Amino acid sequence: MKIVVIIPTYNEKENIERMIPVLEKEIFPQIKNHELHILIADDTSPDGTKEVVQKYMQDYKNVHLLEGKKEGLGAAYARAMRYAMDKMDAYAVIEFDADFQHDPHDIPRLLAAMDDGAGYVIGSRYVKGGAIPKEWGFDRKILSRFGSLFARIVWWNFSIHDMTSGLKLTKTDYLKKVDLEHLYSKTFAYKLNILHDVVKMGAKVKEVPIVFYERTAGQSKINKKESFESMYVVLRLRVDDSKRIIKFLFVGGTGFIVQLVITYLFIFLGTTQWMATMVGAETAILSNFLLNNAWTFVDTKHVKSQGGFFNRLIKFNIASLLSIGIQTLVSYLSVKEFGEKILIFGFPIHTAIAILFPTIIFIVLPLNYLIYNRVIWKTHHLALEPNKKES
Repeated sequence: MKIVVIIPTYNEKENIERMIPVLEKEIFPQIKNHELHILIADDTSPDGTKEVVQKYMQDYKNVHLLEGKKEGLGAAYARAMRYAMDKMDAYAVIEFDADFQHDPHDIPRLLAAMDDGAGYVIGSRYVKGGAIPKEWGFDRKILSRFGSLFARIVWWNFSIHDMTSGLKLTKTDYLKKVDLEHLYSKTFAYKLNILHDVVKMGAKVKEVPIVFYERTAGQSKINKKESFESMYVVLRLRVDDSKRIIKFLFVGGTGFIVQLVITYLFIFLGTTQWMATMVGAETAILSNFLLNNAWTFVDTKHVKSQGGFFNRLIKFNIASLLSIGIQTLVSYLSVKEFGEKILIFGFPIHTAIAILFPTIIFIVLPLNYLIYNRVIWKTHHLALEPNKKES
């Protein structure tokens, strides 16, 4: 498989002079089952980095140069990722620094994790065996730890320990689905955007412990301003993720009102409470489907594999029979146990109506959200098809 190691540079002449020979002579010869390439994404460095790369391009055919204007670390990586996928037909890309803070000897370990089935491999400083520079001051250590912890808490993802690592391998069958043109950050926080999207796609993630070293030359790529930008990106992505569930809850609320009105109407007309509950539930389900299809999950209408309107409606009703059955059963058992009416704060309320609210809140809504995302629209945690080039 073709693996492209992307190295962004700006005034990295000294580092790149040392890095390319290490990769070509020490690291790549160890890797027998993949075709390794180096793609230098240089932001028009005035120190002669470009000329150094061009010199090595004459010696090594797998060294490539991609020039661009200086817009930030994230912009450089996004530009190089698109080039690696579109022009080089990369199977996977590795994000790698030129400054030897990332150990080149970790590259074979990332590839081994990919070969073991991972679609996204993180060089992690915060798992057993990983470490950060001893030279860092207390404030820098806290800042680094807090950034990762902040993302873990806000996204409620505690399976990944190092959210802000800069050493990562990503299979391009996932990366192609990331909107690299519209990342929320062109600087350091780009990596959080990509991590969030790839994890949401369902990629198998594996963390490989690494030792992160202090720079020996050049200047650090991150500052406190970019740390605050990282927090902004984390929060914005959290809000984006919440939009669908907020819409779902609003639709569920309108459905509850519809169900309440229809249930009371049928009880008033003389039907049994369990029958009124069943009719009310089906009416609410139809109302919920129409609103969810037109609003909550409107972004899935272009997904042909999900089927057309009537196909979804049929699947929706079949899948929702379980929630109707639950509500009907709970209503029947409650009336049988407590009678036609029960007292709530001294007021007699029809038992089926009284039990309806907790049943919907604690059972039906969570079940329906799972059904909607996994059965009807199937896009909340949509896993990608395996890359056909693997075989």
